[in-house]
Amino acid sequence: MAPATIKIVYDLKPPIGIDAGDKPTAKKHVFEVTPDGQSTKEFYTALRSALEAARNEVGDELTAWRDIVGKAELSKEPKKKKADEEEDEDVDEEMEEEEQI
Repeated sequence: MAPATIKIVYDLKPPIGIDAGDKPTAKKHVFEVTPDGQSTKEFYTALRSALEAARNEVGDELTAWRDIVGKAELSKEPKKKKADEEEDEDVDEEMEEEEQI
C-alpha cells in the first residue's frame, strides 16, 4: 500500500499595502501518515496525529496572516465610519425634508 499523505496548499492574496515582512503568501505542506503497524487502528491513530500536526501548523500560519491583515484593516475603519456617518446625516436630512412637505 502506498504511504498516505495530507497535502495542503494555499496562495493568499493580501490587500495592497499590507507589509507582512518575510511571511510567504503561498505555501505547500505535506504531512506523512506513518502508522506504527499494519492494523486499521494504528493507521487511524497515525492519521489523527498527522491531521493535528497539519491543523496546528497551517492554523498558526493563517492566524498570523489574519492578525496582520486585521491590524491593517483596523486602521482603515475610522475613515470608513466617517463616510457612513455622513451618509446617515444625509438620510436624516432627507427624512426631515420629506416630513416638512
